[in-house]
Amino acid sequence: MNNKRFWLLPLVAGVLLVGALGYWGYQQFTVRQRLETALNNKYYRALYDLTENVQNMEVLLSKSLVAGTPEAQSTLFMELWQRATAAQADLNQLPVTDALTGRTAKFLTQVGDYAHSLLQQAARGQLESDRQWETLNRLYRQSADLNLALHDLEGRIADGRLYLNELVREGGRTLGREGPRLANSNFQAIEKYMENFPTLIYDGPFSDHLEKRTARGLTGKNIDRDEARRRALEVVEGKSDYAVERVGETRGKIPSYLVELRPKNGNGGGNITVAITRQGGHLNWMTNGRQIGRPAWSIEKARRKAREYLASLGFNNMVPVYHEQQNGVAVFNFAATQDRVVLYPDQVKVTVALDNGQILGVEASGYLMNHTRRELPRPRISLQEARKKLNSRLKEVRGGRLALIPVTPDKEKLAYEFQARLDRDLFLIYIDAMDGSEAQVLRVVRNPEGVLTL
Repeated sequence: MNNKRFWLLPLVAGVLLVGALGYWGYQQFTVRQRLETALNNKYYRALYDLTENVQNMEVLLSKSLVAGTPEAQSTLFMELWQRATAAQADLNQLPVTDALTGRTAKFLTQVGDYAHSLLQQAARGQLESDRQWETLNRLYRQSADLNLALHDLEGRIADGRLYLNELVREGGRTLGREGPRLANSNFQAIEKYMENFPTLIYDGPFSDHLEKRTARGLTGKNIDRDEARRRALEVVEGKSDYAVERVGETRGKIPSYLVELRPKNGNGGGNITVAITRQGGHLNWMTNGRQIGRPAWSIEKARRKAREYLASLGFNNMVPVYHEQQNGVAVFNFAATQDRVVLYPDQVKVTVALDNGQILGVEASGYLMNHTRRELPRPRISLQEARKKLNSRLKEVRGGRLALIPVTPDKEKLAYEFQARLDRDLFLIYIDAMDGSEAQVLRVVRNPEGVLTL
């Protein structure tokens, strides 16, 4: 018995020690996992910010190739300098050695320094267009290649094929094979990069990012809740199939009643929320949350339906400008017109289901914030004179319609709108109709989802 006890005590002690060590090891493992997760999140943020900044660098460089006035060029060079500087900071946060990112960092530094140099020259009016245009064109092509490589890396992470805590090892194998091409900042994508357009404006140029402080489009007297109920049902297709469930209120720039509708008899429709403005009882916005079936309507047919719907609500003299197609629905943007001038600040979005053409949503806040009759000035330069202000390198120049565009929250400009190409890139260029200056440059991206501008 004494011998058994002699062996039992060390055994128990050993089991307890192993248990204690196991518990301590589990705690350390848990702490390590949490720290690793936090570190990974930091790396993810740095990579996504780097991708966004390089994407914007590519866009800004492309715009600089078609900008034709020192004022427009100065604005582009200032933002390009800022984006390149931010991209350098993002790159420095990634878990990759300087040996692997040295040339990329050098490229970002050169873009920033060159943009800053051109900014100073533009301020002095000393730009040498031909030589500098060629340099900008080379930088644009190189930034496009870098953008492809970053999107490919981002795609591999999203697919679970690469974790950022393994980026040092994986980056060494992947980027190391790119040696000669890295010397020229000319990455080669292995896969098709993910589509990701930062600072994307689905609404076309000059939409709801420049809303005014007071709603100029509201007219009429204040209404009560009962009137809001009635008007909410009037804007819904098949209004007899819905019943009002409750009425609330929302404040903000456009105080409105929120009317919640539910389908009667379980007809399969989704619940609908309609915002009716307190002043005048105008439709502010509407959304329908029903499930969307297989697309059966064409974009053109859906656009006609959206236009007819707006006309039925009293939105007259509206022209379609841009659209987006995604997840079985199409979102159309319509702008008001006055005396054949397109009023870009006065836009309404209409969402149409592509399975049966039902109107699923309306967003009219931009229109209500901005719409009023303007005292439009008479252009001081002709269409032909405006066309001559365009960069001579642009090809396939079309358009020239007059448009009112916002330049600040409280200022608008009358401009000629042109569409033109430089190689495969499509641009919208706006020439001030009063003094011939370049008021705005936008790059147009067409894909299966719609028309986008950056």
